[in-house]
Amino acid sequence: MIIDFVGIRDEAIKQIKAALAKNKKLHITSHPGMFSEAEIKRLANQTPAILTTFMRYSDEENTASFVSWVLYRADSKDRLYDGALKIVSALVPVLRGIDAEWSIGGGKDIEAECLYSAALDQINATLWGVRWDWHIRDTVFDDGEGGVRLDDLDYFEGYDATHLIGDAAAKDTVHL
Repeated sequence: MIIDFVGIRDEAIKQIKAALAKNKKLHITSHPGMFSEAEIKRLANQTPAILTTFMRYSDEENTASFVSWVLYRADSKDRLYDGALKIVSALVPVLRGIDAEWSIGGGKDIEAECLYSAALDQINATLWGVRWDWHIRDTVFDDGEGGVRLDDLDYFEGYDATHLIGDAAAKDTVHL
């Protein structure tokens, strides 16, 4: 079997979604990486949320490292963000139990850290980073014929446009 990092990430998210499916309001999806304060403000309308990022891979240990971000926005009665703690409490055992035919057990080395800040509190939001590792078999990347194929990638080749500025046309071309 051959699988790539996208497949590993998507399998983790699929299993988190399935395990927490009873909570229809919980938004569970992937995220490309770290957050800026502006992005958290933009995402605050999608809370409560678990946004999972594939952060790192160690070939020496055959380990994929993730962060599952728990973003929670509270009402005025939940000033300690207990809802976020409840989500983290539900998420940790789910991570321990994820498994796939190409993995070696469930999530390991799970660490949860509150990333609360006064700036987030101004929008009644808090953020937790739940870091975890998933050990995978080293054979999943190699099918004996060169490994993962890249035939389906969309490549940005350039940009070509004409813009009207007042009465004049400005040509804009970028070739990469």
